[in-house]
Amino acid sequence: MNQENELPRMLLNTDQLEQLDELLIQLGTDEDEDADLFIALGYITARAMEPQDSTATDWLPSLFANTPAIGTAADQLLQLLEEASRSARQGFYQGGGIELPFDTDLNEDTEGFIGDWCAGFMQAVFEQEDLWLGSQEQDIAELLLPLMALSGLFSEEEDFAEMEEDQALMSQFTQQLPELLLDIYCQLNAPEEKPPTPPTRNNKSSKNRRR
Repeated sequence: MNQENELPRMLLNTDQLEQLDELLIQLGTDEDEDADLFIALGYITARAMEPQDSTATDWLPSLFANTPAIGTAADQLLQLLEEASRSARQGFYQGGGIELPFDTDLNEDTEGFIGDWCAGFMQAVFEQEDLWLGSQEQDIAELLLPLMALSGLFSEEEDFAEMEEDQALMSQFTQQLPELLLDIYCQLNAPEEKPPTPPTRNNKSSKNRRR
């Protein structure tokens, strides 16, 4: 990562976001609950944070129940998804993170957008669980806790149900998202510590030793 004072990057500009929203609706079906703008943006953000490269073509089955047929609209969709992913990768790598597509003040107007975005993010984590949690499960799980709570996917679990009832805590989680995402990126992309190299045996003494 580079400069700590880097500004957050927009994934897409306003016109591009509107176009992406229209394409998701146009190419989606009644079965495509995940073909939602905020779910898609959360999903893209998580996939962009992974150390393992992937492409928008790989994600389509996750965003649509039926993969859109090849055509102009599908090509435009892929281009926008790739552009959003590139912007996210660059933002995290440079240390500024991303500009979230919603206001981080949790209220009735933003609650649904935040929940959908976090649900999309967690969907990507579930799909690549070994990659996300394999070697550092506890550390990553602790960092993911606010996103899990905000996503609403765990409402039936007692601990998360209690969190969701605490509006002050949920607002705090929302405010923490920009920095939290940077922390997750750093943890996920930290180089693995290599075990210490064992000392080399001095072979000269063994060669000169009488048998």
